[in-house]
Amino acid sequence: MNLAEFMEAAATTRMTQHVKDGARMVLVDGMKAVDAAKLLDMTPQQLREAVKRIKAAHKAGQGMPEGWECVTVCVPPELVETVREVGRQAKRDAGLSVD
Repeated sequence: MNLAEFMEAAATTRMTQHVKDGARMVLVDGMKAVDAAKLLDMTPQQLREAVKRIKAAHKAGQGMPEGWECVTVCVPPELVETVREVGRQAKRDAGLSVD
C-alpha cells in the first residue's frame, strides 16, 4: 500500500494517531508488526488489528465485495491490458461500476 492509499483509508477510521502511525509503519514502510509494536509500546495484537482495520477500510474505499483480495502482479507489457480487463470483468460480473 502506498502512502496516499494509506492516508485515504486511515482517514475513514476512528483510530488514534498513535495507532495509525503503527499501521503505517507496517503497511507503507514495510516494518514487521512486532518491531513497530515494540517501538510504539503497543502489543503486536493491537497493531495487527489496526492493520486489519486499515486494510478493510482500503478495500471498502475501492468498492470491493467482502472476500475479494487486491493483488499486485508483474507481467510483460503485452499482458497488462489483459490483466486489467480480467479485473474490470470481475467487477462487472459482481454488479460494480467499472472505471
